[in-house]
Amino acid sequence: MTNRLAHSTSPYLLQHAQNPVDWWEFEPAAFAQARSRDVPVLLSVGYAACHWCHVMAHESFEDPAVGEYINEHFVALKVDREQRPDVDALYMSATQLLTQQGGWPMTVFLTPQGQAFHAGTYYPPRPVQGRPSFMQVLRAVHDAWVERREQVMEGAQSVTDALQRHPEAVASMLGTDRHTAGPVQVAVPDPAGDIDEQEAQLIGPWLDALEVARDSTHEGFGNGPKFPPSPMLEAALLISSRDGRDSARAAELLTATLDAMVTGALHDHVGGGFFRYSVTPNWSLPHYEKMLYDNAQLLRVLAHAARHLGKRGTDPVRAARYRNAAQGIVTWLVREMITEQGAIAASLDADSEPSTPGAEREGAYYTFSFDDVTEPQPAVAGWGESGAVSGILDRNVREKLWEQRELRTPPQRDDKVVTAWNGMAIEALAEAAVLLDQPAWLETAEWAAEFLWTRHWNRDTKTLARTSRQGTVDPHDGQLEDYARAGLALLALYRATGLGQWYARSLELAEVTVEKFMRGDTPLDSADPDAVLLTAGATGQADPFDGVAASAQSCLARWLVLLGQPEVAGRSSDEVVDVLVKPAQGLVTRAATAAGGALHAWMLRLQPPALLEVVHASEDEWNRVQSSAGQRRVTDVLVLGKEQAPYGVPEASSGEFAVWLCRNGQCELPVRSTQEVSGLLDRA
Repeated sequence: MTNRLAHSTSPYLLQHAQNPVDWWEFEPAAFAQARSRDVPVLLSVGYAACHWCHVMAHESFEDPAVGEYINEHFVALKVDREQRPDVDALYMSATQLLTQQGGWPMTVFLTPQGQAFHAGTYYPPRPVQGRPSFMQVLRAVHDAWVERREQVMEGAQSVTDALQRHPEAVASMLGTDRHTAGPVQVAVPDPAGDIDEQEAQLIGPWLDALEVARDSTHEGFGNGPKFPPSPMLEAALLISSRDGRDSARAAELLTATLDAMVTGALHDHVGGGFFRYSVTPNWSLPHYEKMLYDNAQLLRVLAHAARHLGKRGTDPVRAARYRNAAQGIVTWLVREMITEQGAIAASLDADSEPSTPGAEREGAYYTFSFDDVTEPQPAVAGWGESGAVSGILDRNVREKLWEQRELRTPPQRDDKVVTAWNGMAIEALAEAAVLLDQPAWLETAEWAAEFLWTRHWNRDTKTLARTSRQGTVDPHDGQLEDYARAGLALLALYRATGLGQWYARSLELAEVTVEKFMRGDTPLDSADPDAVLLTAGATGQADPFDGVAASAQSCLARWLVLLGQPEVAGRSSDEVVDVLVKPAQGLVTRAATAAGGALHAWMLRLQPPALLEVVHASEDEWNRVQSSAGQRRVTDVLVLGKEQAPYGVPEASSGEFAVWLCRNGQCELPVRSTQEVSGLLDRA
């Protein structure tokens, strides 16, 4: 017997379609049912690759007695956090307010209006070490709802009020509240000023703060579980590539962190790609989920780092190491993650099913034992002088381990297509294809981008869907993250290929994004917030802090800078970007580990890519300009044709081929032959 989740487009929800729990998706009808029955709502949030989500499902949600009790006393909602990040973000904030911690599965109890009043994460089937069982929690919540309703409602309102005050609290903390004297003097980028001095005001303090948070013994940040700090690495990479006063410090931080991840157990040395995080501080024991967003971001960082080191020629071993790791990510993506429609799947599970039913074990697919006398362990690597894997994982050993792995039952794949994550992957593949001279990777990126544009983007309604599965598009509109990441992806494909259709699509999407998500000087995460979420304390405003990826508003800022257009949606691009990067200085001084995205965008605003405006070019001349720009066309040079030229290129040449070099709205005298483009670029 199935429940309502049987019709979902989410693999995570489909995993619960056979539960005895009478699950609803997050929809108005579910809350109307709760109001009609006068019962609280049980909200359970997780995702398909989540190990403890599976554990709680097997222990509790598959138990008929638990299902019977939930159905009698609650309306139960199951949410895929990857499909509904707006729901997840609001109630994770509520959970953290109520418990000072968070995680998945997330278990939240709500009023019929959607307001949170009690929360937790994983609950065991029996009391363990002071943690109550799930049934004990259910009974306690039911009793409170029946016997102490007024107290429950007061608590729910307090949580709602705190959530609604969150944007003001953040603005005050970061010094961006125009109504309150903040603790930080906000620095607005001024490209006409002393760029080195302006960057030093933020970069030096940021690196100082990261050194305080840095684990100098094992690398990474903090002393607990280690996640890939991708937004910080992207910012450090940009700093190290610009040869400023702090470039050497940034390069050392970047390479030390990358080395720890690439040579440690976070890296799947046998099959390629990276796991979600290490449960140990020394990167020795991964949590075996493989997420598209982690691998996409790391591919981009590794490709740029390999190119930067290779260009300098000072560290060929490390450059080869990063190149090999990037190659492994793409090999894994192409082999295991491409959907039938040509897009890229969301994740692989941490658990896998061996031949014995019910004996699932986290990491069973990835770990090995020596002569069957040791506990299965992740494979780690040593590196030879050429940068290739040596020691335990030389080529022959890796091939033998792969042969063993192919005999095993692989972990389940969450094959839904997430717009934002595909955008990250497309951007990374496009840039890596140019930087590492792998043109075949562009085809993978173009297939995925074409799918997003033809299936997720609705040109009639000007909306971009968040997810789809097996060609069926979910009805929920995307978040700012989806629009910005898709736009960056389309732009990256244009810069890599020189094909104007990608730029035109990116610009079309940018016009919609600015109009939809910028309310005056306030960036929104959700253009049309869910009514229940608004009642429960959501504001719709974008959060400037980075998480596992750079903040959505910093991605929008980076996109607008890289587009090179002075106006988008009738607004000055510079003025919009200045609003979006305004939190950068407060983040650097108050939350450095969450500042990478904002700092990255802030630096690009100060020093955007040089612009080559090309007019009256034949196909051969256009291709020669692209060739002259080389790898720089995906790093610090933007090549635009006459149709996209933002500064009204003069037509004095009467139809003659010409190339202008422009910065900040000012263009030098043009060159008239493709042979002269290289000299022009030397001044860029």
